[in-house]
Amino acid sequence: MSPLNCIPLCYVLKDLLDGRPAFQKHLCFTLIGLGLSYLNYGIDCGHYIISLLVNFALLRLVGGTQLSVALSFLFNMGYLLAAYYYVSTDGYDIIWTTPHCIITLRMMGIAFDLFDGQTPKEKLSKDQQATCISKAPSLLELFSATFFLGGHFAGPQFSFKMYLDFIHEQGVYKAIRGKDCPDRLTPTLKAAISGIVIVLFFAACNPFLNPDIIASSEFEHLPILEKVAKLSIFGVLFYFKYIGFWLITESICMAAGLGYNGTDENGEHKWDALVGVHVYDLLTTYKYRVIIRSFNLTTNLWTARYIYKRCRFLGNRFLSQGISLFFLAVWHGFYPGYFFCFMLEMIYVIAEDQVINLCDKVPVLKALTSSPAAQVPLYIFLKAFNMFFWCYAILSFNYLRVSKVHYVWSQYYYVGHVVYGTWFLVYFTLIVPRLKKMAKTEEKDKLKRAIEHNRERTSFSMNTVAEFLTLSQSICSLPKNTWLS
Repeated sequence: MSPLNCIPLCYVLKDLLDGRPAFQKHLCFTLIGLGLSYLNYGIDCGHYIISLLVNFALLRLVGGTQLSVALSFLFNMGYLLAAYYYVSTDGYDIIWTTPHCIITLRMMGIAFDLFDGQTPKEKLSKDQQATCISKAPSLLELFSATFFLGGHFAGPQFSFKMYLDFIHEQGVYKAIRGKDCPDRLTPTLKAAISGIVIVLFFAACNPFLNPDIIASSEFEHLPILEKVAKLSIFGVLFYFKYIGFWLITESICMAAGLGYNGTDENGEHKWDALVGVHVYDLLTTYKYRVIIRSFNLTTNLWTARYIYKRCRFLGNRFLSQGISLFFLAVWHGFYPGYFFCFMLEMIYVIAEDQVINLCDKVPVLKALTSSPAAQVPLYIFLKAFNMFFWCYAILSFNYLRVSKVHYVWSQYYYVGHVVYGTWFLVYFTLIVPRLKKMAKTEEKDKLKRAIEHNRERTSFSMNTVAEFLTLSQSICSLPKNTWLS
């Protein structure tokens, strides 16, 4: 069944289920979602049922403990990786493992949320307080959250607490009951139409520039500038494939009402609770960090909430980020291409931070980058540079196998590795010592200025005391009748 069919179905279900008991809603979403899953994946959807039964047992027996979190992580990731091992092919597989990887994160998130719910609220972060749950969910609640049409087939990720508020019409969802529901048709159609247009554009362009062309023998003989241009265009099309589908899944959630996010400061209703991508930021930015923050938002939020922030005890931001990216690579599968892609992603971000720091500390670079006349040419250069190297990393995500990745990267002479490897060599051997020397000189100048300032203040104080003593002596030397007058 096409995801597009889920949009009108969820829109109708929202109106039919408003105000009804939670049991009826859970049962409805479970039966419809499970039925559609069976139509798509057949008997393989039995893997989801097995996973849910085991997770339900873990949550009921040891839920809310560190042991439950550990066992949930081991079971869910173990089941997913075993599935990858036995059923994966040489390509990017869209089979029953795709919904299962969504279920994996959702079940582990529930284990974390129940654990947080047993902790005093004053010890929890604001984010943890918003997602924690105090008791283990029922089996029907687990099935309902898993097979909900808006999040089963390809995400987005949402917290179990958000889903319960949606079902029970609590929190912000009080505002969208029955006839009081604000207009959700407009944002639903806007996201759905945008997604459809982008998917159609991708489908129209794909025959002329797809991954097979870049990996073909004919590609070897093209001029290097044409190769660079085609890679950059391929990377944009790679984005479009995911952007279109995320917009469609977002529209499904909005049609059902799950995407509601209260009102803004002007009282306007927001339907951005489950936005998967910031299209404008993604396509216009020249910064790697903005790309990451604009792409696959709900999965990135899940990773930040349950992996990155839980690694704070390590005391190292880059180590926490490395663990998070390693987890995402494993979650995608065993293929080396995933690890290559996320490794380059981290390298790019570290190098970008170094360049920004350098531009802030070197006056000449700071003046150049802040000059109004340099903004347009600088943006064009950085945008082209960013697009090419980001697409260079994406190649490994697409080709996966070492032999294929090596072949396509060799077409570009491993330029991404050479450029960033050279940058780190220059940065740590030449730039860092120079920055340290500049910092020491600046510190000495500050100390010198502070000493001179203190001397001036001391001199001023001594002069004031001397003048006061002179004035006192003059007054004391006057005749007494002068004082009286």
